[in-house]
Amino acid sequence: MDLRPYFQPLLKWWWLIFVAMLLAAGTTYMAVRNQPPVYTARTTLIIGQTITNPNPTSNELWLNQQLSSFYTDYAYREPITAAAMQNLGLTWLPKYVVKPQGNNQFLEINVTDTDPQRAMLVAQELARQLIKASPGATITGDPTREAFTDQQLVETQKQILETQKQIADKQLEFGSLESAKELAVARQDLQALQDKLTLLRTNYANLLNNSEHTASNILSVLEPAALPTKPSGLNKYLLVAVAAIAGLVLGVGGSYLLESLDDTIKRPKDVERLLGYPILGYLMNLSRREKYSLYVAEHPRSFMAEAFRNLRASLEISMLESGAKTLLVTSPDASDGKSFVAVNLAVSMVQSGKRVLLVDGDMRRPKVHKCFGIEDRLGLTDLLKGTMKAESIMHKWEDGKLNIITAGAGNDLVDQYLNPDNVAHLLEKLKSLADVVIIDNPPFMIADTMIFATKVDGVLLVVRPGTTNKELAALVKERLASVQAHVLGVVMNRIPMTKTGYYGEYRYYMPYYYAREKKGSAEGEKPMEPIKKNTMSAK
Repeated sequence: MDLRPYFQPLLKWWWLIFVAMLLAAGTTYMAVRNQPPVYTARTTLIIGQTITNPNPTSNELWLNQQLSSFYTDYAYREPITAAAMQNLGLTWLPKYVVKPQGNNQFLEINVTDTDPQRAMLVAQELARQLIKASPGATITGDPTREAFTDQQLVETQKQILETQKQIADKQLEFGSLESAKELAVARQDLQALQDKLTLLRTNYANLLNNSEHTASNILSVLEPAALPTKPSGLNKYLLVAVAAIAGLVLGVGGSYLLESLDDTIKRPKDVERLLGYPILGYLMNLSRREKYSLYVAEHPRSFMAEAFRNLRASLEISMLESGAKTLLVTSPDASDGKSFVAVNLAVSMVQSGKRVLLVDGDMRRPKVHKCFGIEDRLGLTDLLKGTMKAESIMHKWEDGKLNIITAGAGNDLVDQYLNPDNVAHLLEKLKSLADVVIIDNPPFMIADTMIFATKVDGVLLVVRPGTTNKELAALVKERLASVQAHVLGVVMNRIPMTKTGYYGEYRYYMPYYYAREKKGSAEGEKPMEPIKKNTMSAK
């Protein structure tokens, strides 16, 4: 399974991913670099006494949960906050959070502040105010009262035990009594002891209910707040790293989104799927100053020259099989580089020993004369009008091995002379002047090209990865089929060499020695000399 297509958007949009990471990390750093460290003081309160009760009831646990919710909400109310600020002499309180813990029997108070001492004092004071506001505060607030209650509980327990013993002894006396009077007195004493026992138990229960040991609605400190020594929260550098990762994720997502929105041809598979024509060649991208250059003639041992030799070989095989002599070069759009392909393909065929006639059929935006540096006074328009003969207006190149017919200056009147009969008649004449006739035509959506396409022997379609629109390419295929044009194949032009990973499917690798145009390709071999310019106009 080839995974490269899945990573190609990342290679294409690497700069976007980098910018997203840099922007996210830089913005976060600028935001947090001047922020002081914060500290968190924590104290824990416990509700009720179920933690000390070996057999707590479900009602007690349920009550703790309800009280926990009440105290959590009450901690943010004005009575608590106002009292805490007054006791601490503050006009505001730092950020704090009160939340239940565990089975809601514990309340945790977290205070976050830039001053660790103030964070600790506020946590302690909030806990103190909550305890003070609870009903159990009256029980635990007076140590003397609590000591007295504990003492009364002990004494009452002792009296209960003594009374129980007296009742048991009195019940044993019933077996030794004989007279009715003695039995009546014993019954009265027993009843008095039982009444006393009942009263003692009632007193004991009342004392126990007022003791902190059995209180349910009571708050006490389980973990007091300590002075925090280390800053809390995320580390600044960790925040920057997290922001950079977030930027990376956004950048990657953005690259795939942009790629999904890009409706241009990118890979050979797109050509195969959309057009169905064979790909005859792959050409790299050159700088702007080489746009109108004779690159193959000036750099015969470059990668580009070898690419044109490969294209030439593929075309010669196709043209030999079909017996074609006239080749039309066109493209779906105006920026695909068809003129560069036509000119340098003509030069490459001349290098192989063929006689080539190059015709500039783009009479609206001619470019061939710019590549060769010749005038564009007389040309194809004059041939279509019938005012000139081809032999008299051809520009000779390399001693006549390459002849050039420019577009001509009268291209504003071409529509009335450009018709299928004139084009067919002209092409028949031109075939006799060269081995191969190459016509550089406008983009195929121009009517001129459609007329030429019906009369030439073969069509070479130039597409540019990342620029040629898929819908436009599909429309060109439909038009080519409608005029029954013979399409020899496609050349993919201006493949960015800086994005070889993104365009890796092209397998565009050349032997190293083709780049050594100054040193020669092998020992004792001289570099190929470029074609010498010898341009002149026939009278």
